[in-house]
Amino acid sequence: MSPIKHAVICAAGIGSRLGLNKPKCLVEVNGRTLLDYHLERLAWAQTLWLVVGFEEEDVIAHAMSLRNDIIVVRNPDYARTNTLQSLYLVSRHLDERFLMIDADTVVETESFNDFMAASNEHRQLIGVSRYTTSDGVRVLLDANAESVVGFTREPHHSREWTGIAIIEPALVVDKPIYVYQALEPFLPMRAAELKAFDIDTTADLDMAGRVLASGWNLEAEHA
Repeated sequence: MSPIKHAVICAAGIGSRLGLNKPKCLVEVNGRTLLDYHLERLAWAQTLWLVVGFEEEDVIAHAMSLRNDIIVVRNPDYARTNTLQSLYLVSRHLDERFLMIDADTVVETESFNDFMAASNEHRQLIGVSRYTTSDGVRVLLDANAESVVGFTREPHHSREWTGIAIIEPALVVDKPIYVYQALEPFLPMRAAELKAFDIDTTADLDMAGRVLASGWNLEAEHA
């Protein structure tokens, strides 16, 4: 049994940069939606929270067709808020650490399982990846590459923040900032490497298709 009971999927955003006029969690990669992959991967979660906003009825219907005990949390201000505010809608009800994951993230299962196993040894974890995207937030690591000591938009750093973390609810604040900005005051925090990346643009979506089709063996996709 996982030491983490709660998993939160943030799926409220519009995904305007992708330009498909549909929630990113319902975008298909290799014949399955991103939400399909997440719900399968998170089958262990005792409590699975799904934050919805844009086209919420479609997202809820699809999610419930796959798992009917999901706790749905609505973010009616999705157009004016970001992931941190969505996360806060859940975290304010929690009193123990939880897993957070962006719904637009593609993740390789084996590395995700290793990430979860690391939570047995480390109270909080930030998921970082060598798979980098055109507009991702990069991480600064300590000399041993074990802990995240900062975040940056400078693209020459080799690891990217994945939008996946195990954190305490107290770290989540109700402010109009990004998740990584809310985490910054609590750094350093243990890093755990994942094979994962966000889909924000059509180029990212194309990369997802190639990476999944190759079984995550495309070294050329690494920064």
